[in-house]
Amino acid sequence: MKMNLDDPKLTAYALGELEEPEKSAVARAIGDSPEAQRVVVETQQVARALRSQYELELNERWIAPRRFIAVTDDSFWSKAGPLAIAAVLTLLALIGALVLATNRSGSALHLAGSSPREQAESGRFSAVEGEEASQFAPDPSRDFGAASYAYVGEHPFVSVSSNPHSGFPIVVTPGSYSEVFQSINAGVLPPKDTVRIEQMINYFNYDYPEPRSDELFSVNVDVAGCPWDQSHRLVRIGLKGREAPRDVHGANVIARDTKIDVEFNPVSVGSYRLIGYDKRSLKGENSNGEGPRDKGIAAGYTVTALYELVPVAQQFSTRQTAQTLLSAKLRFKKPDGNGEVQSIERSVTDDGVDFAQAHPDLKFAAAVAEFGMILCDSGYKGSGTLGAVLKWAQEGKGDDANGYRAGFIEMVRKTQTLKKS
Repeated sequence: MKMNLDDPKLTAYALGELEEPEKSAVARAIGDSPEAQRVVVETQQVARALRSQYELELNERWIAPRRFIAVTDDSFWSKAGPLAIAAVLTLLALIGALVLATNRSGSALHLAGSSPREQAESGRFSAVEGEEASQFAPDPSRDFGAASYAYVGEHPFVSVSSNPHSGFPIVVTPGSYSEVFQSINAGVLPPKDTVRIEQMINYFNYDYPEPRSDELFSVNVDVAGCPWDQSHRLVRIGLKGREAPRDVHGANVIARDTKIDVEFNPVSVGSYRLIGYDKRSLKGENSNGEGPRDKGIAAGYTVTALYELVPVAQQFSTRQTAQTLLSAKLRFKKPDGNGEVQSIERSVTDDGVDFAQAHPDLKFAAAVAEFGMILCDSGYKGSGTLGAVLKWAQEGKGDDANGYRAGFIEMVRKTQTLKKS
């Protein structure tokens, strides 16, 4: 089946109105079309802007939280005020203009036009190239830890050949996990826009080694099979600051202006996707474009990020040396130094470790990530299920001295019950 960019299903997908299996079919097609991704994002941006402008006039009796009702409903026209009706008409007009502008470029979207084998070989979702990639990459001028934020969509796979560099904020707050936990314990599935996967992952402690005696941080990278897509690889990057006693002022800050740069090897990696960091803060914009400046990283601080990779197909032999997969470089300044930038870099090769043999902490982080994608009904959740999340979390539970991981496992079980109800 083929679908052009002016097909109403694309608009319905952008507004969250499609059900399965059409939703998954459109999601797969969008992964193959940067033009379709652009239309979806622009449609969502227009919808959010209009909804924000007229939300005082929209009554909860005729509009469901976080989504538009069908405008064909008679109750819509009888209860909506003139401004609200104008908003919807404007939305439809703008969507039409976006579609027309895109169609004039000769773009077309194909649904279900490839076999499952072809989809697997292409990584299920094609990588976004060049200019398109920048629209979805993490915006360093935003504070990812702020409480107020707006959802703009998930990051697609980015082509390494056109954009081999990536990064993620060093400072991540764990607030989203508490929101999700409280909602599920109250017997309600959390709203999708409150699920921030990077915050959920970083709610938990991970067993990273202490830094070497001559370094302030340990930079740790490991790789294993991706459990929700066997043709992909999953990379975990973890940082841990050196433990240090408090000074005479009661502070234990060990570094400032910390940044992480990840460079992928195009010989080994075809495309990559940073998992999470899909929200943009409405506060704390940095107009100079230099990215967020942290006020300092405290001793013992840790942060964890996950990347999903599509490897380059290679014919390996026993004599062939494994290629470097990626390098992660941490840059920072000492708080009491002269402003000199220091760096710590680590590289990793892919030894073909299966997910079953992965480090328990990587398994647990993967379980949390997949759980977040399932709650968001992500187009990238792959074959993962809540049952699989339970299995991975149990395998990665470890000693769990504080019981936090056991609490996560129980939350997943409650979610299974809510999904069935």
